[in-house]
Amino acid sequence: MARALIILALIFGAVARAGDPVGPQAIETVLARGQKLFDDQEYAGAMQVLGPVTRDARATRAQRLRALELIALAELIRGDEGSARATFERILDIDPGYQLRDPSGSPKVRAFFDSLKKQLIPGYDPTAGADLEHAAPTAGTAGHPLELEARATRGNVFDVVVATRHRGELAYKVVAATPRGDGRWRARITPEPSAKPYVLEYYLEARDAGGAAIARVASPDQPLEIALAAGGPSESRRPWYGRWYVIAGAAVVAAGVTGVAVAATRGPGPGTLPPGSVTVTP
Repeated sequence: MARALIILALIFGAVARAGDPVGPQAIETVLARGQKLFDDQEYAGAMQVLGPVTRDARATRAQRLRALELIALAELIRGDEGSARATFERILDIDPGYQLRDPSGSPKVRAFFDSLKKQLIPGYDPTAGADLEHAAPTAGTAGHPLELEARATRGNVFDVVVATRHRGELAYKVVAATPRGDGRWRARITPEPSAKPYVLEYYLEARDAGGAAIARVASPDQPLEIALAAGGPSESRRPWYGRWYVIAGAAVVAAGVTGVAVAATRGPGPGTLPPGSVTVTP
């Protein structure tokens, strides 16, 4: 614990000596150190390092949530359920639809968090909502089309949308995905051309028949990223595919309405007849 405090002081001291305010990037360094202590099972040290982040007005909302979750998990692992409950409550005060980032997938942690959400959020049902899987490209080219795919593995998903933005922008642009059958959805987007590389941020959201969000992969505060190379408008309509990896997303909001089951193949399919003429008779 003492070593963690010394390191934290050195980090902030170095920034102060450089004449820079302790902003989001410096806080990222502290978060990384807290994560390392947590991964090394030095839970007390992790809590000491991350505590100031949760109270720092210069930390972003996403940074405070990340710090709070690690602290809550550390408290739960140490057997302090009362403190863990209080910390999880702070998380839900900030974001009632918060999804745990805990990579362990511990059933005990999930049950504890779901039980707390059920007590605090009216209408919350851990069995409702939906689950999404997403095949995500890791790179692309500005001005050239990208295809993003998702698969709903649970729930009555009526629509899937993809929200994108250039890193540094505040607002997202929303594009509706097209159902492909068997719970699969595909969205085609063309990032803005740019003479310089940039990062495209995005998240996916599944919605029920009433338009309510019932699942997400990533979130507005913690989006996924695609590193885009510089490029102009594409001269080809052929989509870019890269190496893919799978990301799972789960229910994100309390849903009082279960939604209506709708076939994933709404609308006409691509057709199966060979080219030629077709005669329609009464």
